[in-house]
Amino acid sequence: MSDYRNILVATDFSAAGEAAARRAAILADRLGASLTLLHVLEHFPEDLPVDVIPPEDVDPETYLLERIRGQLEKLSAAIGQPDVATDIVVSTHSANREIAQYAQNNAMDLIVVGCHGRHGVMGMAGSTANGVMHAATVDVLVVRQDG
Repeated sequence: MSDYRNILVATDFSAAGEAAARRAAILADRLGASLTLLHVLEHFPEDLPVDVIPPEDVDPETYLLERIRGQLEKLSAAIGQPDVATDIVVSTHSANREIAQYAQNNAMDLIVVGCHGRHGVMGMAGSTANGVMHAATVDVLVVRQDG
């Protein structure tokens, strides 16, 4: 196994994303590597779900980014890594492209992503996990969601 020093976990806050974050935290701990949690917001949504509508006096983009940062912090605490680095990328590009680009620009050695499918990653054409595997210039670990 490679000597991974900087591990990137891309999460969408799903159960699969949490499983990937947990596996990455274990690896980081065993290898003495740094861990970064990343969420890519592919675009700023114009139609916000009711549960994320900001108060009238708050900028909607700032409100959404603060909510995402809170979710990243909650996830880092849930995986036992409360001081882990977190980042948010807002992009007009696909998540798989942004995840691979972030890894390259920030000297990451390993990308960890979750897999939602029950038929394996190759059977999920168009999925973020599959896209990251094809776009990345570093190793990618795809973690299956249990159950």
